[in-house]
Amino acid sequence: MNIAVDVRGVTKRYRPEGGIENVSVRFDDSGLNLLVGPNGSGKSTLLKCIVGVIRYEGEIAARPRSIGYAPEEYVLPQFMSVRAFLTSAGRVRDVERAFLGDRIDELLGYFGMVSEAHKPFCGLSNGMKQKVNLIQALLNRPKILILDEPLKSLDEESREKAIAIIRERAKECLVIVSTHFPERFRIRNRRVVRLENGRIVDENDA
Repeated sequence: MNIAVDVRGVTKRYRPEGGIENVSVRFDDSGLNLLVGPNGSGKSTLLKCIVGVIRYEGEIAARPRSIGYAPEEYVLPQFMSVRAFLTSAGRVRDVERAFLGDRIDELLGYFGMVSEAHKPFCGLSNGMKQKVNLIQALLNRPKILILDEPLKSLDEESREKAIAIIRERAKECLVIVSTHFPERFRIRNRRVVRLENGRIVDENDA
């Protein structure tokens, strides 16, 4: 069975306006899936529906349900340390304790965050917080990885590292990335889905 997310006639309305309207689209693991569109087009809403953090009308089938999710805005516990937070997140995602510490060390090292491991979030920059947001989504090596504006607040070096790990994960699992900068993701197999005003207006391999 291939890894896939099928969205069928999904609607999520906000008052007085906004959301998505009767969206149907299929994402699979044949390459990187990019979700693009202007602010307010419904990108984040669609991702939240897929993850299941908001209610919606319609149907979404995900195979399998092992999902890693990095939202655009992540509320982090200000006085909790980076390592303590990631340890807690890993346990919630059922990462085996024997491997969790090594996995945290691996990802902190990759993103240059080892020296910040024991610092509380209130002492971190927005870019560092965004790295932790990405790390928590990657901890359990999910089969479906959903990232909402993953390059936000990152410096150029960190952006390149984030893009590199996204490229690698797209070879092994289903990856959906919401972004304002599709040109940054120079990946051979990629599919671009464009939303405007809560509806899909274009799908293409580019």
